[in-house]
Amino acid sequence: MGLRSSKTITGFPGIVASYGQPNPSGVAAGIARYWGGGEVIYVGNRSGLKAGDGSTPNNPMSSLVGAGGALAALQGTTGRGHVIFLLPGSSYSVDAADWASLTAAASDFAIVGLGTGSARASLTWTTATSTWLLDTANVAIDGVRLNLEPTTGTVNVAAPFTVSAAGCAIRNCRIKTGTDANNKVTIGITVTTGGDEFVFEDNHVTGAALATMTTFIRLTNVDAPAIRRNRIRCGTTAAAVGVIQELTTVCTNIDISNNILHNNAASSTACITAALASTTGDIYGNYCRNMTDGSNAQIVVTSGDVELFQNYGVNNSNETGILLGTPSV
Repeated sequence: MGLRSSKTITGFPGIVASYGQPNPSGVAAGIARYWGGGEVIYVGNRSGLKAGDGSTPNNPMSSLVGAGGALAALQGTTGRGHVIFLLPGSSYSVDAADWASLTAAASDFAIVGLGTGSARASLTWTTATSTWLLDTANVAIDGVRLNLEPTTGTVNVAAPFTVSAAGCAIRNCRIKTGTDANNKVTIGITVTTGGDEFVFEDNHVTGAALATMTTFIRLTNVDAPAIRRNRIRCGTTAAAVGVIQELTTVCTNIDISNNILHNNAASSTACITAALASTTGDIYGNYCRNMTDGSNAQIVVTSGDVELFQNYGVNNSNETGILLGTPSV
């Protein structure tokens, strides 16, 4: 009988056993790796956690950004589907312009918050110029508490998020847009040229009525943005501008669907503003409320190429919602 191969059959195809444990080949030092090549990094900074290499929940990296953070570990890697898990109880301050600048050299990854409710990891924007630029493709933020202003002091955060790369997404997040007239945002999320196929879905967005902003989501010159199944309750400074707004340059193939939208600013008349003449896409299944009795302008659309299906509105008397618009003959 010849000598046995040094590679032990383990039931895990292509993986060598070491004392019975599967070891994917080519593992980066200290970082668990998907067998398909994507890295999994755990990050946490709550009290009692020791700073580690990110390989397990008990050995997390303490920083998401910066030279020793999780994003730095992904530099120069694309197309692998990395996942960064933020441990419950962790909190980070977004305290600078282009705070997550290392995003620029590491695309195709998701940042996922673990835990539920108030235990989920949080990010808080703390200065007027704090920004997170989603400027490389296929970056997703999922299940994180996003405080787009610091809740105390006097801080108006101009542009917390700007999306300018394709395939980015914000999902399943709890988002705060303003505490009062002194702590708020100007535009919560700007999706601009290059930010095609942006997805914003299953989020819960709230802001005080006095914390008015220009708009919460602004879409400019993007293709196939999808804003779906969100609850957005915040106020705009101009009564006729919705919490979702298209502006300046036409968007194509928009999908704004199945949202609950409340423009809670005094005298508001709009929830969605998509008013450029050549805009295309669908706006359907939305439930809208503004603060002006008798107004039928909960949705403002002047484009002949946008289809409106089964959108509903209720005025400030809290009456039963009615179908908006006149059915086709």
